[in-house]
Amino acid sequence: MFEIIVMMIITLLGIGSLIRIIYGPSIWDRILGLNLFSSKIIMLVVIFAFYERKSFLLDIAIVFALLGFISITFISRFIMKKGKI
Repeated sequence: MFEIIVMMIITLLGIGSLIRIIYGPSIWDRILGLNLFSSKIIMLVVIFAFYERKSFLLDIAIVFALLGFISITFISRFIMKKGKI
C-alpha cells in the first residue's frame, strides 16, 4: 500500500515536471524539466519493480537512466553550439 501512495506522489511530481517543460521561460528550463521527468520515470519503474518483485524491471530502469543521461548531454551540447554539429 505504501508503494502505491509513493507512486502516486511521484506521478504528481512528474506532472509538475511536464508543466516545467511546457511553460519553461528558457530552453534550459525545459531541459531541466526533461531531466526531472526522466528521473521521475526511473523512480516509478524502480518502485514498481519492488512492488511487483520483478528484478528485470531494474535492468530496464538502468537502461532508461543511461539513455536519459546521454540524451540530455547531447541536447545540451547541441544547444550550446547553436545547432552546429
